[in-house]
Amino acid sequence: MKKHDHAVLGCLLHDIGKFFERAELLEHYRNDIVKRQSFCPKNREKGYYSHLHVLHTLAFCELLAEKIPQLKPVEQQTIATADQNWVNLATYHHVPSGRAEAYLEKLVQSADHLASAEREKGEFYEQGIHKKTRLESLLGRIQIGETARQNDYFLPLAGIQLSSASIYPQAAVSAGMEEKTNDKGKVWLSKTSLLPEYQKIAQGLLNDLEHLQSFQANVDKDKILKSVTRSLLTLLEKYLSQVPAATNVQHPDISLFDHLRVTAAIGESLFLHHQAKNETSGFDDHQTPKWQLVCGDFSGIQKFIYKITSKGAAKGLRGRSFFIQLLCDAVAEQIIRTLGLYPTARIYSSGGKFYLLIPTHLKAKAQSIADSVNKTLLNEFQGEVFLGLGFADICGDDFTEGNMGQRWQQVNEDLQKQRLQPFKAQVSQDIECFAQQMQHERGACKICGRDDDQADINANQNCRQCQSLERMGQALADTRYLFWVWGENRKTVKHKMQDPLFSLPIVGTDCEVYFLAQEPQFSELTDLTESHLEVLNDWKGLTANAQGYSQGVRYVGQWQNAKTSGDYEFDDFAEHAQGISRMGILRMDVDNLGEIFIRGLNFGKKDATGNQTSMGSLSRVATVSRQLHLFFAGYLHHILEAFPRSQIIYAGGDDVFIIGSWDELPDVAKKIRDEFIKYCANNLCFTLSGGIALVGGRYPISRAAELAGEAEEQAKHLQRGQKEKDALSFLETAIGWESFADAIQLRDTLLDIVEKTNSQAIIDRLRQVVIAVDEIKAREKSGNITDQIYWDKWRWRLVYNLKRMEKRYPEVAIQLENLQRQLITQLMLANKQPVMEWLQLPVRWAEFLLRSKTND
Repeated sequence: MKKHDHAVLGCLLHDIGKFFERAELLEHYRNDIVKRQSFCPKNREKGYYSHLHVLHTLAFCELLAEKIPQLKPVEQQTIATADQNWVNLATYHHVPSGRAEAYLEKLVQSADHLASAEREKGEFYEQGIHKKTRLESLLGRIQIGETARQNDYFLPLAGIQLSSASIYPQAAVSAGMEEKTNDKGKVWLSKTSLLPEYQKIAQGLLNDLEHLQSFQANVDKDKILKSVTRSLLTLLEKYLSQVPAATNVQHPDISLFDHLRVTAAIGESLFLHHQAKNETSGFDDHQTPKWQLVCGDFSGIQKFIYKITSKGAAKGLRGRSFFIQLLCDAVAEQIIRTLGLYPTARIYSSGGKFYLLIPTHLKAKAQSIADSVNKTLLNEFQGEVFLGLGFADICGDDFTEGNMGQRWQQVNEDLQKQRLQPFKAQVSQDIECFAQQMQHERGACKICGRDDDQADINANQNCRQCQSLERMGQALADTRYLFWVWGENRKTVKHKMQDPLFSLPIVGTDCEVYFLAQEPQFSELTDLTESHLEVLNDWKGLTANAQGYSQGVRYVGQWQNAKTSGDYEFDDFAEHAQGISRMGILRMDVDNLGEIFIRGLNFGKKDATGNQTSMGSLSRVATVSRQLHLFFAGYLHHILEAFPRSQIIYAGGDDVFIIGSWDELPDVAKKIRDEFIKYCANNLCFTLSGGIALVGGRYPISRAAELAGEAEEQAKHLQRGQKEKDALSFLETAIGWESFADAIQLRDTLLDIVEKTNSQAIIDRLRQVVIAVDEIKAREKSGNITDQIYWDKWRWRLVYNLKRMEKRYPEVAIQLENLQRQLITQLMLANKQPVMEWLQLPVRWAEFLLRSKTND
C-alpha cells in the first residue's frame, strides 16, 4: 500500500468509531489503559481520557483488515514510519505525533478539521447526548427569505429502505423527543436512549461486512483498495446516512456518512497536492488553493431524449433517458479513475450533472479527459450532447461556515462559459469536424431522423443507435442488476458473461454495462476487481463473491412489468383510458430548486452586513441532492404501484416523466405532491408543479413531451395573491394545489348529476359559463376584471337555467342549489384562485370522462 492509500482509508474511517460507541459494540479496547494513552486525548486538569470513540475506530479497522487480508498494514520500511498505516492514521487523528515522519497523522487531522468546519457554531451538551440525538432533517431546515424556519423534524435512526417509515422525517414530539434548554441554547433530544436503534443498524453493518468481496492473491493492491472502498461506501451510505456526525451541536444536520466521505475527499486531494510539491507540512495553510471543485454537466439531453417517433416509443424513450443517467455516472467515474482518485472524490452525481473534488494540479488533466469524451460524443451524437466542465478554486478557508456557497456559484458560472462554446476544443483541433456529410444511401432513420453516411442504418431503416437504445429500454423493465465492467475486465467478461439481457459500451469511457436478471456467475479464479455490481432499488445487502467486484445499489424509476400496463405501448394507454381515448403525459419537478441551492441554505449566523451566511457546504448540498434523488428515483416507484395504468419513463434528480391513461394521471400527480411535502418535513419552501398533456396513442412523443413541458410551465407561472407555482396544469387549466380538491369535488358533483338525471345538460350549461368568462378575459386584458366576471350576464342565465333544471329534476335540487351558490358567490380568499379561474377544469374533466370512445 502506498502513502496515498493509507491517507485516504485513514480519512474515510477516522470517525466510524462514533457509530459503534453509540451502539456499545466493538468495545474491547475501551478499558485498555495502554490504548487510551496511545490514541485518546487526556484532560490535564481532570485527569480523564476523552474521545474514546477512536478505540472503537481501531477495533473496526482491525476487523476490516482481518476480513480483507490484503489491507493488513505490513509494509514497514523503517521503525520511524512503522505506525504510519491506515489503521493507526484513523485512530490517531485526535492526538497526532509531532514527529516529522508522522506527517500523515497531521494530514488526517487537518482533513477532519476542514470537513468539520462546515458545522454551525453552537454547542450543546448533557450527559448521554450521543445516544439521544437524531439527525435533523436538512430539507426541513431549508429557508427562502429572511425569517429563519424553526425546524422540529428529524430522520428515523434506521438504515435506508424504500419505505416511508425508514426515510420520512418525523415531528420531534411524534418521535418521542423533548426540547432541552441550557445556557448554550436549545436542542431536541430523545426522551429515551437510542441504543436499541443503534444496535440494530450497527449489527446490520457488521453482518454485511462479512460478505465483502474477496480477491485473488496476485491482484494489484491499488485495485483492491478502490474496490473495497466502493463496497464500503455502499454500506456507509445505507447505514450511516441517517446517523448524525456530531451530537454536541444545536443543529445535527450532517450525517456521519457525509462527514466520512467528505473527509476522505478533502484528505486525498490535500495529500496529492503536497506530494506534488514534495511537501510534508503546511496542511494548515488555508489560503492556498489546493482543491478544485469540478462540475460536469451534459447539455442537449432533452433534445436527445425526445428525438424519437411513435414507433417503439415507450421502449425507446425509457432507453434514452436511462442512457443519459449511465453516461453521466460513467464519465464521472472515468475522470476519477484516470486521475487515479478514489470514488470518494465524487461529491454527487444526478440528473445529468456531477460534482467532483480533485487536487488543483490535476485541473488540466481533468479538462483533457473531458475533451476526449467530447470528441467521442461529437462523432456518436452529431453534436447533440456536450459535456461541459466548470472549475472553482478551493482553499482551506472555503470549507468553513458560510464560505462554500460562493464556490458553488463560481463553478456553475465557469460551466456556463463552456456551454456557450460547445466543442471549442474539437473545432480548434479539426476545423472539418462540422463539415457537411454525405447522406446515407438508405435515407433517414425512421426513429430519430439521422441520415448521415456514418449512421449505420439497417434494412428496416433504423440506425444502430436507435435500435440499441430501444433494446435497452425493453431490457430495463426486466433488469434487476447492472454490472459495470472497466478496463482489462471488459475482455474477460465478454467471453464469460452468460445470457445478459443487454450490454452497452458507454461512449467516451473504458466501460461496458451489462443488464442482468440474475447475479452474474463466474469461476472463482476470475479477477473482476475493476468491476461493480449494482442492484436496482431492492437491495438486500452484500453478497460474497470471490471475483473481487464491488457492490452497490442504484435507485431507478423503473417500468413496472408486473402491472396491468406492463406490456402497453403508447396507444394501449389511450385505449384503456376511461372516457375519451387519450394517453396522458405528466411532467413534474421541484419549484425554485436553483433558489433553494443558492439561498435556501442561508441559515447560518448573520454576517457584518446583517445577512444570513450561507451554509451550502459540500455535505449539505450533496445531502439535499441525494435526498431528492432518493424520493424521485427510489420511493416514487412505490407510490406508482397503486396506479396500474401509469408507468415511469424517467424519475430522478428532482423531476419525473410519467405516461399513463389520462384519467389516472391527475390522481398520480396529487399523490406524488402530497407525499413529497411530507418527505420534505412539511417545509413550505419545497413545492412541486406539474403539467399533464393529453394526446392520441400515436402522437409524436417529442411533441407530446413539449406539450407536457408547456403545461408544466403554465403551472409554474400561476400567480394568486402572494403565492406562485405549486400548481398543476391539466386540460389547459392551471390550478393551485390548494384548490385541487375543490375541483375534484365539483367534477364528482357534475358526474353525479349526470348519472341521476341521465342528461348532460348541466355540463352544457357550465360550458356556456366558461365560454362567457373566456370572452370577458379576452375583451378586458388589463385591470381587475373579477367584478366584471362575477356580474356579467352569464350569472343571471345560469341561475335561470339551474332553477329550470331543479323543477325538471327534483332529485338533484339540493346539489344544483349548492352548485349555484358556489359559482355565483364571489369569495376572495388570500392566495387562492376564485372558482371562475379554474371552472373549465372540472367541466372538461367530467365531459371527457363521459365521452364514449366511438365519439372521440
